[in-house]
Amino acid sequence: MHAGIGVIRLALVLLLIGGCQPAPVVLLPADVIYHNAIVVTGTPGAVRAEAVAVRDGMIVAVGAAADVLRLGGDSTRLVDLGGATLLPGLFDNHVHAGIERGELMEWEGGWIAAVPAWIREARTIPELEAALRGEASRRPPGEWITGALSREVWPNQQLPTRHDLDRGAPDHPVLLTRGPHTTVLNSRALELAGIDRHTGFSGGGEIGHDADGEPDGRLYDAARRLASGAAPRPAAGELTEREAIDNLRRLMRQFAEMGLTSVNVAGVRPDELRYFQTLYQRHGDELPRAVVQIRLRPGFDAYDDLELSVRDAIAELEALGFVTGFGNDRLRIGAIKMSIDGGLSAPAYWSLEAYESKPDFTGVVRIPAEAFYPVARRAHELGWQLGIHTMGDAAVVMVVDELERILAESPRDDHRHYLHHVAVKPPRATIDKMAALGIGVASQPAFTVGLGAFAVESLAGAREATMNPTRSLLDAGIWMSWGSDGAPYGPRVALWTGITRKGWDGAVYGPEEAVDRAEALRLHTLGPAFQTFAEGRLGTIEPGKLADFTVFAENVLEIDADRIRHVPVLRTIVGGKDIWMAVP
Repeated sequence: MHAGIGVIRLALVLLLIGGCQPAPVVLLPADVIYHNAIVVTGTPGAVRAEAVAVRDGMIVAVGAAADVLRLGGDSTRLVDLGGATLLPGLFDNHVHAGIERGELMEWEGGWIAAVPAWIREARTIPELEAALRGEASRRPPGEWITGALSREVWPNQQLPTRHDLDRGAPDHPVLLTRGPHTTVLNSRALELAGIDRHTGFSGGGEIGHDADGEPDGRLYDAARRLASGAAPRPAAGELTEREAIDNLRRLMRQFAEMGLTSVNVAGVRPDELRYFQTLYQRHGDELPRAVVQIRLRPGFDAYDDLELSVRDAIAELEALGFVTGFGNDRLRIGAIKMSIDGGLSAPAYWSLEAYESKPDFTGVVRIPAEAFYPVARRAHELGWQLGIHTMGDAAVVMVVDELERILAESPRDDHRHYLHHVAVKPPRATIDKMAALGIGVASQPAFTVGLGAFAVESLAGAREATMNPTRSLLDAGIWMSWGSDGAPYGPRVALWTGITRKGWDGAVYGPEEAVDRAEALRLHTLGPAFQTFAEGRLGTIEPGKLADFTVFAENVLEIDADRIRHVPVLRTIVGGKDIWMAVP
């Protein structure tokens, strides 16, 4: 149905100079009116409209075209959307925006991190060996070769070992990353890092071994730091500030191309905040709005001594001088991020049950309870929101139990603490506890596509079918949001997967966890807005909110569900201004 016009006029009341009586109302025309559109407002009742008027970056009217167009004047820009669908601006609850590379590449209807050009075309072990030979020919013997493999293109069944890398570059130490949880070294690199069959690792990660007990070159999660002393500094250490800002700018503009008007950047170290500040000072009006989480690293990611890791993390926290909410509508500080366990792609998440493929393995614990609790408590006391990486069900149980303890000791209304991922559905008792405590979930439904091939190695039965749950958590009273975490990036893929529950192999996983289309849109608009305390400004199309819109060529509420992942994005609008437009 069509809504009546939301606000008929935006008026400026002027006081008479030298007097106390108001002057006549002066009617101000809208700056821009979007019309000839299917306007999906996202408000209760699935209300639709035909046009939206904007002034000073704010929505001032929503309703029938004839009513809204009356707000135009000589200076008003009229934008005929040609019957396209105008949605509330899509908001991704979990992106990563590093300064090292400002480039993504398309994959399966979404976007994934682009790998270095010299290795990009390698899809098989022989092709990888050939790429290494080519790169080795351009470097003197003994010089490190570093690079990355695409996580999605290189599942575990294809992941190379040190012997594969040796055949490509026997005279060079080689270090290749594969996603955020796996590093592969060749024999020269293992030797320089001092890793052999006798090397152990105390916690938070794992050293891979072959059938003979020798290291196979694969390091998982926190164990990756065993190579950090031997390998050269990452590229970020060699970048100029201008290069870092340019990389970050290109990446954020690619998010705009996907139709994203806002992003939650899930994990930035304190010393990297300056890059975001500079970027938004210089170019903020051409980019999606950003909420930046601060990453702290108590636990094993950077330390062997847990007590020292806690002291350093709390010292970093107390030195910041601000808390969640600091900033403005373009760039704000979000929650504290800590990563409790590993990921699906190793896989190395912390599981309550043994892995399907490893009967004696339940994953890795990067931050155990004795390190998480004191840091989380101090952050909570200072007024921070917490947004914690918990991929496995055991990680969820631990964090929820510790948050219950913290909230009992230091009650706080409307804390909005939440868990990232919850890829493995936790026990019912924990779900009920989350609902009672007001702990939310920032979910990434497209994991079923990007990481599903990894999940089947460790999950089976109901645990596999219900990975990345949505419906059951909502029905339990847990507030939720949707995003991507780059697996892959792109709201269309998340919407398609969350609605259809289709996975990496085309199969439907846990259809009972699906949601309807209107609810899916809310999870990718109003859900992240609520997560970031912005529901009063973002997430729906109604007067008084910021004029952020995503324009799709077709109506995702009505088209065939399998077309959602490929529906063209026509415009991305922030504050009533285009930050991206499709080329006609």
